Amino acid sequence: MGTEGAALRGCVAAVAAAATVLGAAACQGPGADDGSDRIIYFATGRDVSDNNLYRRLIQEWNEDRTDGYRAYLVELPGSADEQYAEMMRSAQTGRSEYDVLNLDNQFTAAFAEAGRIEELGPLWAGGEGDPAGAQSQMEGVFRSELLETVRYGPDRRIYAAPFTADVGMLYYRADLLDEEELDAREDLPGLLETLSEAAGEAGVDHPYIGQFDAYEGLTVNTMEVVGGVGGALVVPGEGNAPPRVAVIDQNNPEYGALEFIADGFADGTFHPASLEGGEEDSYVRFLGGEAVAMRNWPTWYRRLLITSAEAGDGEEAEYAVRALPGALLGGQSLALADGTPHRDRALELIRFLTGEDRQKTLFYCGGYMPTHSGVYTDALPPGEAEALCTQHGVSGQEEWYAEAGEFLTPVGDAIADARVRPVTPYYSQFSEAVYTGLHPLFTAAAAGGEAPLDPAALAGTRTEADAALRGE
Repeated sequence: MGTEGAALRGCVAAVAAAATVLGAAACQGPGADDGSDRIIYFATGRDVSDNNLYRRLIQEWNEDRTDGYRAYLVELPGSADEQYAEMMRSAQTGRSEYDVLNLDNQFTAAFAEAGRIEELGPLWAGGEGDPAGAQSQMEGVFRSELLETVRYGPDRRIYAAPFTADVGMLYYRADLLDEEELDAREDLPGLLETLSEAAGEAGVDHPYIGQFDAYEGLTVNTMEVVGGVGGALVVPGEGNAPPRVAVIDQNNPEYGALEFIADGFADGTFHPASLEGGEEDSYVRFLGGEAVAMRNWPTWYRRLLITSAEAGDGEEAEYAVRALPGALLGGQSLALADGTPHRDRALELIRFLTGEDRQKTLFYCGGYMPTHSGVYTDALPPGEAEALCTQHGVSGQEEWYAEAGEFLTPVGDAIADARVRPVTPYYSQFSEAVYTGLHPLFTAAAAGGEAPLDPAALAGTRTEADAALRGE
């Protein structure tokens, strides 16, 4: 591709996504001698570090280049579903406007099935002749649980490199709870019972807040509750058949889990605002004392520590976090867009961003959970963490530095025990069927003070979700 075509491609990417392009002064017109044919476009969702860490790392890679290549960061607006739609739209044009895609892991299978991203296994070792050997190299670098989220196909090939990890965690008010009693509870109903007792004694209105609005958060939270009571919303198919949505009747744990959620909204155990907000709304309400505990991703712990310390008035609440029974893995991974003219350099960028040094920077300076195994086994003491972040222009996180190294232990344990979301090209359709079907049922329970699940509506939701899971 010539300079004019590459420059136009960059402008189209920025305009089509209504995105922010960082690292470039502007899209220049045809004939500009700006090396535009050596631009690598890195598409991602919003950087939630509040420190512009993605941009800082991209600039670091650019500064080390001697071959004229530059990477540009394109931050896509909107929800995870909207970002997925934009990346897929770009890929389906026949020549992706982006070279590296930061994909939410649940969408990797869709891009792999459509042939829009390249298999990374053969490329990771620098060649295409030994996929198994190359995948084994990746298995020696990244946590095996996280690699499970980016495998696809009958041979379970790896299609992306884990970039940031996520897993459902339970945040709670340590000043209101007997931690030993809480730790003794191994299932979700037992935990909720303890949380309810603490809420009653402390005069807190709601024991628990999660994410049950009509978006993918409801799908994840529901699957976690089902897992937390010993069930599974999605079960393996027979033989080589694709996975299926579990049959839901009053005699199995899956029905019991959905009834448990509805009961929770009916009696106020679950904060009713869970039906109307996402992760940030849950965080704000939990920080404001509206619930004793919160389900959320681990990236919020850094922000919780810093914000609560800044707002301290001498009677600070104490917070702690532990693994959530039934938790699902989340996270994002870097994929190589099929057909990129800059395959080798784009792969170098992926290697750079997922390397151990950058993974430490993302964790200690931005609160992103690492995917590199070495970061979990070699925690930095507070002083070294602060020095690392100072090198990257990040400061004012003393409360986080003090606990970051120790936080790796519960997060690592949670990742080891967590489940993988259904690996299917149709995950987006499956999720939509789940949340559009269940949200009205949970909302009705919260509004009516009673929790009868409409059997016909529940059966219809199960049928639609099962068909969507199989692409029908």
